[in-house]
Amino acid sequence: MPSHHLVFDVNETLLDLSPLDAVFADLFGAVSTRRTWFASMLHWSTVTTLTGEYQDFGVLAGHCLDALAEQQRRPISADDRQRVFDTIATLAPHPDVVPALDRLGENGFTLVALTNSAQKTVDAQFAHAGLTDHFAHVLSVDRARCCKPHPKAYGVAADALGCKLAELRLIAAHDWDVTGALRAGCQAAFVAREGAVLNRAGKRPDVIGRDLADVAEQLIALDGQ
Repeated sequence: MPSHHLVFDVNETLLDLSPLDAVFADLFGAVSTRRTWFASMLHWSTVTTLTGEYQDFGVLAGHCLDALAEQQRRPISADDRQRVFDTIATLAPHPDVVPALDRLGENGFTLVALTNSAQKTVDAQFAHAGLTDHFAHVLSVDRARCCKPHPKAYGVAADALGCKLAELRLIAAHDWDVTGALRAGCQAAFVAREGAVLNRAGKRPDVIGRDLADVAEQLIALDGQ
């Protein structure tokens, strides 16, 4: 059954992280270090959740930045660190995001954002990006004290909407997030940004699109069946 409650991942799904590439290239000498840092944050958010030692995603971001600096043997100053976090706070949405959100809102879907980032971080990001008014709720997993893909993290959105997990559809550009939502009992959709593919170790959702506009049109079509 189609879900009218759409739950959006934030970083990479809605917000474009590419402005960070120039910052990391300047600090560490290679654009690829931004992806290394982001992957490390996801790794450690999973480790801390599984071991029962939840840490704020912003704190983890700082720890992973320090570890990267040590690994690259390129110490960073307090100003360098602030430059990274200032860039995170001012990320813009991908070009397809606002038109897709408008289309979904016009077609009666309830839109919710759910991120591993701290609440103050996502609030600042959405205020700067002009996204806040598109969503009924902008939520952090902070209140569950665990990160996605833990099932309790998706429950934050279900609690806010007063519905069951089965009534939610997560929309994300990360296959691990999609699999987490599906295994928690939600529906899901995968945004295959930059030609990303689903890992066969995970679960395959019924909606896969090349970008958010494609996903939005598929969801509207499904709703009309």
